[in-house]
Amino acid sequence: MAEDTKKKDAYVRLGHILIVLLVFTAIAVIGFIYARNTVDEQLAQAQAQRDKQNEERIAMREQWLAEQAAAQTQPVDESWPQPEPTGWDIVDISSFDVKNGSDQEFEREELEAGGLMLVNRWHYLPSDFTDERFENGEELVSIMTQSGADNFSIQTKDRSVRVLQPVYDHLLDMLQAAKESGLDNYLIWEGFRTNAGQTEYFLKEQSKLESRYTGEVLIEKTRENVNVPGTSEYQTGLSFNIRRNKRGDSEFNSVKFTETEHFSWLWNHSWEYGFVFRFPVSGYPTATNADKSWKTGEKKNLMIFRYVGEAAAAVMHQKDLCLEEFIEYVAAHPHLAVYQNGELKYEIYRMADTGGSVNVKVPAGAEAEASIDNMGGVIVSLYY
Repeated sequence: MAEDTKKKDAYVRLGHILIVLLVFTAIAVIGFIYARNTVDEQLAQAQAQRDKQNEERIAMREQWLAEQAAAQTQPVDESWPQPEPTGWDIVDISSFDVKNGSDQEFEREELEAGGLMLVNRWHYLPSDFTDERFENGEELVSIMTQSGADNFSIQTKDRSVRVLQPVYDHLLDMLQAAKESGLDNYLIWEGFRTNAGQTEYFLKEQSKLESRYTGEVLIEKTRENVNVPGTSEYQTGLSFNIRRNKRGDSEFNSVKFTETEHFSWLWNHSWEYGFVFRFPVSGYPTATNADKSWKTGEKKNLMIFRYVGEAAAAVMHQKDLCLEEFIEYVAAHPHLAVYQNGELKYEIYRMADTGGSVNVKVPAGAEAEASIDNMGGVIVSLYY
């Protein structure tokens, strides 16, 4: 009996254990199912978020592709920027090519006489710009021996005063216009100077200083008064020294040129004929002049005007640039349109100097000038 009771108790305990195990198993199964459902739900949410992001990316890309396609179907605006309607305006059009036109060839000698060949203490004349080039005298004009309309002639020191032909033509127009304004008696004191002549000037000045200086110091001291051969503005044939002179009138002749109405007219109008004052220094030739000697290398007060062409002179005048600054400006802005009162007057562009002749693009209706700048470029000026 006791033994049966023990067996019965054992079965009861075993049943209890089984019940407990079943309960724990049920709880574990329920927990697993809950955890699985939670994970599945999280995975589904993450997948839904990724799908949404992918849809947004696809939509954005499709929108971008549509915008690109629409942009390609739109006509490209190839018109230049609009100029100011009044006054002078210099517009940078460097992002535009020169409009289609015919090619025009400029020989090397034409390029060297074009007006923008830079010569100063740091930039020597090109190696082919030699005295022998001018031996036949065809390119140079003796100013005294020429005359214009109504037998108008330009007064010079003597018949040896010469300039290149384009310089004479524009100088004649300018001084005829001055005469029509009531101003006559201009005198061209000096023009073209050969390398041999410049060397003679330099050595003569150097001999005056040899007792006080030697070596490089002697050269620098001589340079203060006379340019080293090959670096003189007079050697270009593009420049001249000008003053006024009336025969037999010492009072007229003794007045300082920069204080005369003759100079005032030149200062205000020379650029209209393609000329610029070559070497502005502080207070000279006018009291308000800014110093440009740090660019030109020339500190002396020199009454030298230089032919650069009407297009370049207009830009230099409007922006108060010396020749060195103008060339730097065009190098930085290699395609310019110059307007007056909203009308295109000039177009200026710069191309590489090949060392020989060049073909330049000339649009229909334009005339061209071209010049080496002696800094690795050829500057083309178009006149409309």
